[in-house]
Amino acid sequence: MSSDLGVDNADTQARKWWRDSDDLSLLTQQVKNTTKAWDALAAKLLGVPGFGRASLDGKKAANRFYQLLRGHRRFQNSSKYMSGIEQDETGKIVLLDELVQLLDEATDQRNADRAVVNAKAMEQEAEASFIREQAMKSGRVKPMDTDESTDSDVVGRKRKA
Repeated sequence: MSSDLGVDNADTQARKWWRDSDDLSLLTQQVKNTTKAWDALAAKLLGVPGFGRASLDGKKAANRFYQLLRGHRRFQNSSKYMSGIEQDETGKIVLLDELVQLLDEATDQRNADRAVVNAKAMEQEAEASFIREQAMKSGRVKPMDTDESTDSDVVGRKRKA
């Protein structure tokens, strides 16, 4: 049990002590990978016969994608109040409905995973806190010095002993 707790505490400390250079490396890699993925998507789109744009890069593709999602969310929010009114469901609306649902599910899953990790960390911290508290209670109590001794007096007493 104690060896497992020691590993968990070391794990917790390793997670807490991130240097700025570590954060910068992580963020840079994430941006590079995300940008590469959008660039690859843009290249595939340019290869599709009948695609209407002559030039497209990853940044433009990402901006257009998120613009479409935001617009569709606004459409969904306004259309939920129009019950009983016939609305055309185009292929674009069906695809955007699916994408919004997938994005929401991924966000919910990510939040649930974070909640589990946070709960586990809180549990480990509570266990460690209990152990620290027990150690403090069972530890030796230092007597309070009532005299006005200085550090040099303490050193002198140690040398005489």
